Amino acid sequence: MKKVLISLVALMVVLSSCGTMGLGTSMGAMIGGTLGSIAGDATGGRYGSSIGGMLGSVAGMAVGAAIEEQQYRDRVEQASKRTTSVAQPAQSNAIDAIELTNFIYIDSDNDDTIEAGEDCQISFDVVNHSNKTLKNITPIVELISETKGLKIGKMTTISKLNPNTKVTYSVPISANSHLKDGEADFRAYVMDSNGLTSESREFTLSTKK
Repeated sequence: MKKVLISLVALMVVLSSCGTMGLGTSMGAMIGGTLGSIAGDATGGRYGSSIGGMLGSVAGMAVGAAIEEQQYRDRVEQASKRTTSVAQPAQSNAIDAIELTNFIYIDSDNDDTIEAGEDCQISFDVVNHSNKTLKNITPIVELISETKGLKIGKMTTISKLNPNTKVTYSVPISANSHLKDGEADFRAYVMDSNGLTSESREFTLSTKK
């Protein structure tokens, strides 16, 4: 009998470590009833086993419920200690808010064509749509086609561009005798002192020898 009691008590201890709600109560009643029946048999009497089993079931349910309540409290306490990491929105660079717009080709005869031996310029607006003041930004215009005979003048840096304002920027272009009839493709963008660039704009101009 002692071996049976020891085995059942050991099983009760193992079940007390389980985390499933309701399992402790039901198993506590079962084990309590079994222990009660054994105790009832030991004491003898006509109804000893039945009464012992019933009392053991009640006691086992109480023990199982207490174990479940403690497990529940432990889970709540562990959950309260957890921290949730909230993803922060990505911060875009202020230079991303720059827009290049209102491109105008200016030449001496106003024919919208770059001619050999002609000096002209490309003019456009640099707009700062951000709420930050931009400093030391340089508009850049580069030739992206294989057109020969064109030279783009030196770029100058805009020292300061206030929030939600614009500045008109001009780039000189010269054409020599190697220029042929056709078209020239250009790309324009803005670069800051850290090497970051804005969204680029591309445009095409006619050429004439």
